[in-house]
Amino acid sequence: MKSEKSTPTPATDLVASGYKIAAHRERIRDYLRGQAIFPVCLEFDLTSRCSRTCRDCPSTRAREHWEVSREFVERLFAALGGNVPGLLLTGGEPTISPLLPFTLGHARASGFREIAVVTNGSHLDQNDVCAALLAHASTIRVSLYDWEVQVLSGSESIFQKLQALRRRIDAGASPLRIGVSALTSTARRGRLGRLVQAAAAAGVHWIYFHPRCRHWDRGQPQPEEQSGVLDEIARLRAEFSGQLDIEVSSQRYQDFPLNFSGYHAAHFMLVVGADRKNYLGAEVKYHPDFVTADLGDIPADGFLWEAARLGRIAGQDSHSYRALGSRHRGVLYNDFIERLKRHDPAAERVLAAPPSFRFPHIL
Repeated sequence: MKSEKSTPTPATDLVASGYKIAAHRERIRDYLRGQAIFPVCLEFDLTSRCSRTCRDCPSTRAREHWEVSREFVERLFAALGGNVPGLLLTGGEPTISPLLPFTLGHARASGFREIAVVTNGSHLDQNDVCAALLAHASTIRVSLYDWEVQVLSGSESIFQKLQALRRRIDAGASPLRIGVSALTSTARRGRLGRLVQAAAAAGVHWIYFHPRCRHWDRGQPQPEEQSGVLDEIARLRAEFSGQLDIEVSSQRYQDFPLNFSGYHAAHFMLVVGADRKNYLGAEVKYHPDFVTADLGDIPADGFLWEAARLGRIAGQDSHSYRALGSRHRGVLYNDFIERLKRHDPAAERVLAAPPSFRFPHIL
């Protein structure tokens, strides 16, 4: 990974960045003043089951599998009281849950402004799934963890489904946007162009690259070698300009020190698994050591500010947090907020004039 001794400059990414949390300036300032705040985004698993078993997918860490009930969905949304503007449905594979259409519709009725669905894309040919997405979702992100097998071996069924979905979007003037995310490494660098070409041909609106990590199963993710990847992504941006947007959070590829006292991002990004437990961050979901609250069958009003939960969040720091190496978005947000606490001039400049983000409420 590239070493960066100085403070990194703000990213220009539209979909993802370690500075994306800066789009919520007033909520950050309230937090720094010690006020209780509602999260910006709820990341929520309807199910921990999946129709694939990709080696690099963090969901495979679950030791058993769970499904939430309709009553739990209703109560969780009610407990948040319309104060959380972003919803990210993930898993597991959310499109295999029979609750997906209900959840999407109920989310809109409950006041979520932006709704994203992370999917492996296998079930995008099912009419009830597509109809619900077209009616209620802001964006989907198709995670191609095992993209070399899915795309480069001649199996292009995912992109065929995306092409059909894009036709339905255009025919109905739906605001739904299609994104694809894929893992990178130095070993994969020379094949990224073929993936981008396939995505562009399918009518995908944007593709997001992030580093492939190992040791997810230990709760200590570490990125694989990424030398040359950012240069190749820059080249592809120029080659495919005007065909689709190519996004990357460059801070995830850099090696500048990360420092924080308390997992600040947990106050902005609420991660709830299908086991009905609240986890510190997405990168440690389904790891029992990182449960901050057990919501039970009926989430209680005010659970966000229970003393035990707040204590578990405050108890994590960069010196002891074993998932630090993931450089996941929550970890980067922690570092940024910590620098704001120290009145770091570079961080304060970002907060004063943050980049413009697509789907700012999907942290």
